[in-house]
Amino acid sequence: MLTQTAYATEQDVALPRALRDYGGQVRLRLSGPASAPLIVALGGISADRFVSDRDDGAPGWWPGLVGAGSAIDPARYRILGLDFAADPTGRRAPSTDEQADVLAAALDAVGAAQADAIVGASYGGMVALALAVRLPERVRKLVLISAPAAPHPASSAVREIQRRTVALGLAGGMGEEALSIARGLAMLTYRTPKEFAERFDGGSAEADTLATSDAGHYLRARGDAYRRVMTPERFLSLSASIDRHAVDPGQVSHPALVIGALTDQLVPAEQLRALAEALPDARLHLLDSLYGHDMFLKEAPRIGALIQPFLEQA
Repeated sequence: MLTQTAYATEQDVALPRALRDYGGQVRLRLSGPASAPLIVALGGISADRFVSDRDDGAPGWWPGLVGAGSAIDPARYRILGLDFAADPTGRRAPSTDEQADVLAAALDAVGAAQADAIVGASYGGMVALALAVRLPERVRKLVLISAPAAPHPASSAVREIQRRTVALGLAGGMGEEALSIARGLAMLTYRTPKEFAERFDGGSAEADTLATSDAGHYLRARGDAYRRVMTPERFLSLSASIDRHAVDPGQVSHPALVIGALTDQLVPAEQLRALAEALPDARLHLLDSLYGHDMFLKEAPRIGALIQPFLEQA
């Protein structure tokens, strides 16, 4: 089904037959002039197709990088946003190779033989790497932000604890509360201790063992907000998908821009240095940031200043 709004075109994408267990279809959103260069923008596991704008005209999830007047402006580029495929039961995790096949199906759906670039952050960058190896003819260049060739063991361990928490909550009929707790734990890896020290007081004066600290109120609020955009089952599927990711960057022949945060606890800087060194044609920018892994969201104009000239190069 295709729908047209004042801002963008939306379209259902049937999943390849081998991937029908992941819900049967996903939805894409296409903004910008039909004749403009096509940019695919993908983010973390909670990102969706609303990259540049929403149905009510509000900004999408990547303001400051994608949108009017930004580095990826829908007046200059044709921008493809895509919902990730996930198992609605939460029992199986798609590989990033399989997500690459879903992206290829989306490109087919909009009549594009090749994307001019994929701008992928976190999980989206992993999918971009997988597509570049699996279907190299479908993309011309890559922007990889805080996205490794394979997950760091410490990060996989944290995600496993999150998934065990959510699975325990589902078994006890408290899946959404468990998801909120798992999201709070994730925020501790997305951000930095320095940011927490600047924003919150430590400790608690309460005798109640379940009293909420200053920082804990923030983590609870972020966890509860996450329940509005993610189900426990979808979280299990996509979180585990991150840990299935593995590519050989030496097989990537595309020009690549690699960007990361020196303070990232989830994808440490040494992983991105190793990735850039293994890629045949890559430029690396590691930035100091208060926001760690979330730099790509919190400092989007800053990374946009690096991305814009890379996209504009022939």
